[in-house]
Amino acid sequence: MHDLTFAKEIINAVNERLKGLEKGHRIAAVNASLSPLSHVKPETLKETFSALVKGTNIEYVDLKIKALKLGMKCASCQEKFTVDKPTFLCPKCHSKDIAISHSNEFRVDSVEVEKTA
Repeated sequence: MHDLTFAKEIINAVNERLKGLEKGHRIAAVNASLSPLSHVKPETLKETFSALVKGTNIEYVDLKIKALKLGMKCASCQEKFTVDKPTFLCPKCHSKDIAISHSNEFRVDSVEVEKTA
């Protein structure tokens, strides 16, 4: 279900960028980021996006997805660190008293435009 929501957000970003696009240009790619806490795999998001744009004027857009890091903080030693996936130990003091300090589930980072001719 999250994959559908994220795919729609990508389509909205593309459509918004299309409004200001100069003649002779097209959208080539969208760069997005996914958190390991998003419950969405990059492959699933790409498949959902492709299914939604099939037969439209943006079906050629390449969706590029990178992994976001989670910001963590140890309550014991106050160490701040980032990880690629949820962890349960502080890398500095090995305490289990850690929490996520910041995490975006998903974001559209940029929309790439190219000249058509």
